[in-house]
Amino acid sequence: MFGAQGLPRDLHERMKDIIRLKVFTTLTPSGYRQCPACENTASFLHDLERETNKIVVEEVSIITDKESAEHYKVTRAPTVIIQGHGIRYTGAPIGLEMAPFIFTIIMASTGKTIFTGGSLAKDLNAVQKARLELIVTPTCPYCAQAALIENSLVMESKGKLTIDIVESYENPDIAREYNVTAVPVTFVNGNPAKKIVGVPTLTALLDILS
Repeated sequence: MFGAQGLPRDLHERMKDIIRLKVFTTLTPSGYRQCPACENTASFLHDLERETNKIVVEEVSIITDKESAEHYKVTRAPTVIIQGHGIRYTGAPIGLEMAPFIFTIIMASTGKTIFTGGSLAKDLNAVQKARLELIVTPTCPYCAQAALIENSLVMESKGKLTIDIVESYENPDIAREYNVTAVPVTFVNGNPAKKIVGVPTLTALLDILS
């Protein structure tokens, strides 16, 4: 299923609508990216872009385009936004996060998530507007599962929910702020007391969001 670069061989065939990715990096006027994670993220996203004309990547420098960074409330690099779907990654979506990131793009393109076809729409009526923060590491297999579940829920919510998937190795201050001792862990609306530790079940997510 995956090619030599870790990308699905049938990516183009699995895509339907065009997906636009905005990646914020430390790109300097001379073309140098100041952080290694920015270099890796930009390279990965441009590899995806070359696989299909249904992925469009726009790179924005937080150094030279501070207005755009402020507009999108981006203060860290790399940050990746899947535009129009309420999903952002603060930190590089690489390692074990790569596969769920690609599957999320495919789901966004097709409009079909892992929950499509179920009775979730009725359950989402009781959900309040909220922002999820999922703290992950690139070596954690459970984090990858959590990301796929929560990204699917956010897309199914039709704008009620947003998510920020935070890579804790690159953003240790956020992990410290929440006193994170294990991943994955999900926080709701920045409230350290409102959290789910481990891979969340759909029931647990709906309960904490209602």
